[in-house]
Amino acid sequence: MSRVSRPACLVCLAAFALVACEGLDEVSSETTRPNILLIIGDDLGVDRIPMYGIGENPPQTPVLASLADSGLLFEQVWSQPTCSPTRATMLTGQFGFRNGVGSPLPRGPGAGGEAPAVPAGSSIEQRLGVRGQITVPWSIAAARETAPDAYDRVSSGLPVDAVTLPALLREGGTGYASAAIGKWHLADTANGWLGHPGNVGFDHYSVLMENGPESYFAWLENVNGELETRSGYTPARKVDDALEWIAAQGERPWFLWLAMNLPHGPQHAPPGRAATLRNPDDPAHLDNTPVYVRLMVEEMDARIGRLLDGLDPDVRSRTVVIFIGDNGTNEFAYDTPSEYDRAKFTLYQQGIHVPLIAAGPGIAQGELAGGLVNTADIFATVLEIAGYEAQPGTDEEPVDAISLLPYFEDPGRASLRAFNYADRYYQNHGIEYGDYAIRDERYKLIGSTAREELYDLEADPLERNNLLTEGGADAYDEVRTRLKDLVRSLHGSDGRTTPELPAEEALP
Repeated sequence: MSRVSRPACLVCLAAFALVACEGLDEVSSETTRPNILLIIGDDLGVDRIPMYGIGENPPQTPVLASLADSGLLFEQVWSQPTCSPTRATMLTGQFGFRNGVGSPLPRGPGAGGEAPAVPAGSSIEQRLGVRGQITVPWSIAAARETAPDAYDRVSSGLPVDAVTLPALLREGGTGYASAAIGKWHLADTANGWLGHPGNVGFDHYSVLMENGPESYFAWLENVNGELETRSGYTPARKVDDALEWIAAQGERPWFLWLAMNLPHGPQHAPPGRAATLRNPDDPAHLDNTPVYVRLMVEEMDARIGRLLDGLDPDVRSRTVVIFIGDNGTNEFAYDTPSEYDRAKFTLYQQGIHVPLIAAGPGIAQGELAGGLVNTADIFATVLEIAGYEAQPGTDEEPVDAISLLPYFEDPGRASLRAFNYADRYYQNHGIEYGDYAIRDERYKLIGSTAREELYDLEADPLERNNLLTEGGADAYDEVRTRLKDLVRSLHGSDGRTTPELPAEEALP
């Protein structure tokens, strides 16, 4: 993948749109482009979506299956291992080490009030904390063995000076209205807190500020910087908010960032979905969490169906729908540590391999795309669909996003990416003391300054055989070196290096 400055890259995107968007232009005039509906599932890996054939007895998702049948299912998509960093990649088109968001944000400064009381008769919700061990980056873990007090976790939100997707749509003369509805989880006091979604360019927003609602049945909503107390059922209200905003746009093209909270915790049985509990005498028992997660995934699917069915047929015909997961499935979906110790929070496939479906005008129907895709590519894809024309010289920061539009017409084409990348780090330590994952079409290296693992994803998709174990490493030294050199070059392209593990006193 070539690396170019952001304006140059976007000029290329705009030029390519003249060729690749012919199908999209069939439903648009010179002044009207397709609407773009981006739906984000929360804590949803490919093992929760039956069409991928991964995982045993997954939830049933007939709406997403229908969407895939009418569109394109991407098979090899990587996210970041947690939610805030993935959302930052989509908004900026940059990998995590570049956009400054390397880990999920902690709880914010407080929304400014107490959520309303949960209505009587609402479902039991489980707030169990972390089921498995949230591992820290390997370099930090190694340093802590000799210097426990050296470890310090600092996470921060998306910087106020970030060049973002909605801001470019607003400033690029595309005519698009934009809104963010649902989960946000990118704000802190340094970037504007309640005003942050507007600061990054959204015309309208109605969001929950943190990683999940205090309760799915009573919560505080940030509506354009003002707090509202709400009760009912969060996903239902989000769909209503989305339909109301879409209806208000009239003939103007729009981009909607709809971030579903489902199936993120707190775990619960959605209204009308009775849970067959494994331990009925103890509804909050840990063993029941997979039951709740299954119901929440199925509820998410149903709410997406309610949204799509609620669109005016003419509006729907002019809308590109993109569905994506923000990271691997959370640990509460699994029964045993052997299942959840490589899920969300980790750079193993189970933590970063996510679903992606695209459907709408100009997109092949009922097809599979096997090329390597990164969540950062949403940035370039949406801009190209919107017909964005860059203003050269406005920004010299690199962009890592690649538009997916060539797959829309030719799903079986060769991968547009030569490699895929994900990482995790704490902002005060930087990527130098973080972990990364990088892969080509076959091999995947997970590494840091302290530890490395190499997997053959073609022969070992579940990553059970580390090729760098004693006795086998020499045979794969060329592969390891090639991928590691690629990471060093990638990090160095931002003026960063990957040094050896620092002495313990060097850690902040």
